[in-house]
Amino acid sequence: MNLIKNLLYISVFATTSLLPAQNKNALAHETKINRIKNALNRAEQLEDSVKMAQEHVHLANYYKNLGLESEALKNYREAQALYKKKDTFYIDVNNNMASIHHKLKNFDDAILYLNESVNLSKNMFYQKGLATASTLLGGVAEKQENYQEALSYQYTSLEIFQALKDSTGLAITNENIGSIYEDLEQFDKAYSYFKKAYDYESNETSDLKINILNNLGDVNRKRGHIKKSLQYTQQALNLARRTHNIEQEESGLKDLARAYAEMGNYKEAYHCLNKQKVLNDKAFKRRNVDLVSAMEVLYHVKEKEAELGLLNKQNQINKTRQFAIVIASCAMFIVFIVWLVYLKKRKKQEQNISKYKQQILQADLDIKIAQEASLKREIESKISALTNYSLHIAHKNKMLSHVSKTLNNLKNRNPDFVKSKIESLAKDIDFDLTRGNEWAELMGYFGKIHPNFFENLKSEVNTALSTSELRLCMLLRLNLTSKEIASILHITAESVRIARYRLRKKLPIDSKVDLQAYLLSL
Repeated sequence: MNLIKNLLYISVFATTSLLPAQNKNALAHETKINRIKNALNRAEQLEDSVKMAQEHVHLANYYKNLGLESEALKNYREAQALYKKKDTFYIDVNNNMASIHHKLKNFDDAILYLNESVNLSKNMFYQKGLATASTLLGGVAEKQENYQEALSYQYTSLEIFQALKDSTGLAITNENIGSIYEDLEQFDKAYSYFKKAYDYESNETSDLKINILNNLGDVNRKRGHIKKSLQYTQQALNLARRTHNIEQEESGLKDLARAYAEMGNYKEAYHCLNKQKVLNDKAFKRRNVDLVSAMEVLYHVKEKEAELGLLNKQNQINKTRQFAIVIASCAMFIVFIVWLVYLKKRKKQEQNISKYKQQILQADLDIKIAQEASLKREIESKISALTNYSLHIAHKNKMLSHVSKTLNNLKNRNPDFVKSKIESLAKDIDFDLTRGNEWAELMGYFGKIHPNFFENLKSEVNTALSTSELRLCMLLRLNLTSKEIASILHITAESVRIARYRLRKKLPIDSKVDLQAYLLSL
């Protein structure tokens, strides 16, 4: 708890003591961000997606330098969403996002972006993009202590940068390789690569140069070359002081303290550690100031964007409100006129409407009663006709069957001429029995009374029903007995029972369900 209070106290002290400088820096940052956002707005008005993507990258790079990684990643993603073409621009953005994830130790995310960059760079022969991605992959592997894999990536990058004659890339890659060998405690190899990195970096006052000098001093100390270590570290310290690089100055003092301690000069080592502690406090305050400044910049930018959005919405609301007032006024005036006219006619219309309604209702009622009576009489007539027709067919079949049997019995008792005539007559009668005109007429009557019966029946069964089975279903639906059905179909009652059994097997009904009741329900 005390630690948190101390940190808060230091943060407040740093903010208040350096407030003028902070405000000045914040104003400069805010001006730069607004300039980029204005360019972005112009690109949006022109609907220039390429320019919009470029401005998002400029904004992301600026946020990245301020230490606002989340805002930087957001703008990089928006740039990629706008810039659909996967070319060198896309690869560079991918590598920038990977470097942020690497810094934040989100190694899995960094690897995803870098693998995509590697594949795209190989397909397009974009060597610089491939070298940068390989360098970052090597850095990730080093952080995960996969040193052989890290060396493989760094050597690939080194080879490409040599072909491109990129001195800065060569300096960074050689320094990375030296760092890996230093982790592997192969200090001679580490020194040789740090020396190459120093030779490649041409800018004498760059942060990279100072860092390389610090590495040279540290690795010489580990090799036991203390005097040489002191020379490199002191050189790095002088450059850091000249460029006001507090972090590198602090690192140099720490290395000096270690070197003096190994020499046995503990007084000088203690002196360096004291200076390093003072610088550490100063760097901590500076980092707090920078963080507060960056957050203040982001807050002001977001606040202005919100204000601008609010003003735009307010203007839209005002315009909409004015338009709505005009429309509402016109509508109210028209409604008032219509209402006055309506009031004059309302009483007469109400009386007429009431009278007409009564008449219409009475007429509708009379029509419905008449229709129901007519339908009832029609249905009763059709059912009666159908039943009579069915009984007529049964009677006819029975009579013809009897005549046929009688004639067949008489054929052996008469002369040949009579015999031939009787056989001919029996054949004609049998032929007449087999004709289906009556069935066609009967099914026509049935279809008028029960129009959907056969369709419903066919939808229920899985196996198609034969013509004789359809006839049996129709007669059962007419609620005829098995005896009546046997007479109509000119078969025995036992044949009707067998036909009903076979029909039941084709229908989706339980053995306990009555067949005739099921057919009556369709």
